Amino acid sequence: MLKKGILRIIPTSVKPLGWVVLNNILGSYGQKFIGTGGAINSARSCYSVWLRHLVMSYKIGFLTHPPDVVAELGPGESFGVGLAALLSGANKYYALDIIKHSNINQNIKIFDELVDLFMNKEDIPDETEFPELRPKLDTYKFPEYLLTQEHLKTALSSSRIEEMHNEIINLNETNEKYISIFVPWNDSRIIKENSVDMIISQAVLEHVDDLKTTYSAIYQWLKPGGFMSHRIDYQSHNTSVKWNGHWGYSDIAWKLIVGRALYLINRCPHSYHINLIEKAGFQSNVNITYKRNDGINRNKLAARFRTLSNDDLKISGCFIQCSKPDKSKY
Repeated sequence: MLKKGILRIIPTSVKPLGWVVLNNILGSYGQKFIGTGGAINSARSCYSVWLRHLVMSYKIGFLTHPPDVVAELGPGESFGVGLAALLSGANKYYALDIIKHSNINQNIKIFDELVDLFMNKEDIPDETEFPELRPKLDTYKFPEYLLTQEHLKTALSSSRIEEMHNEIINLNETNEKYISIFVPWNDSRIIKENSVDMIISQAVLEHVDDLKTTYSAIYQWLKPGGFMSHRIDYQSHNTSVKWNGHWGYSDIAWKLIVGRALYLINRCPHSYHINLIEKAGFQSNVNITYKRNDGINRNKLAARFRTLSNDDLKISGCFIQCSKPDKSKY
């Protein structure tokens, strides 16, 4: 009887399987969404994600050499993207997450494999290996123009690798030469103002509820001339049959679907992100959108989403890179 009553308020065209709703009431379904790094759990995927962001940053003119201080939102169980940044020459990595779920053994394994990938200057794993990863690149050759032999000699020195390896093993200790972890991060003062070169996330910002505060904090942390690089996924994350079916749920139905999950998705469309980014003060440099035409139609949208633009209704994800203006140059 409970199941039938709940499903009456969910439109048939976007209705997920009944157990999705029922398990959320019991508080279990949402746990699969807690680890934001779920798709980035191997050395090769972390290597591919990091180098894609790095190559795009060089292409737009943000970088002439790898960044010195990097922060990542929502690394999940693996700090692999941050470890790749450190092996590229970064001297500091900040990991910011909602709950603590890093796995030391997994991070050590990924780190050791990343060392081999960089030592061998392996090409960037492409869409054949990771068909869902974005952004796509013009070439997947190892970026020797940015990670030169001379640069890698220092970044991959045996003493430096040993130091980082030992720090990963002792992540719960006080030594934070290379890696600092903030869980939860709910205060922008945790990172010094104007101190970070690059802030990165991969399929994370769609899970953040307070986007306004988040973009403001990112702006505060970045150095003038620093930048953020984000891949955002606007899809339903298995909460509906259609990729954009989450915009077809009423607020009541959505509350039932979310259940006791610590976070699921915020259902914010692309234009909402762009508006907050501009209001925070960023200069938008790269705004690549990915569109799909196989979602629900406008007449299936819930009341609060009926004003979505035609673009927002079709944009399933984006890759954006935005800089903090260096006002001293004006």
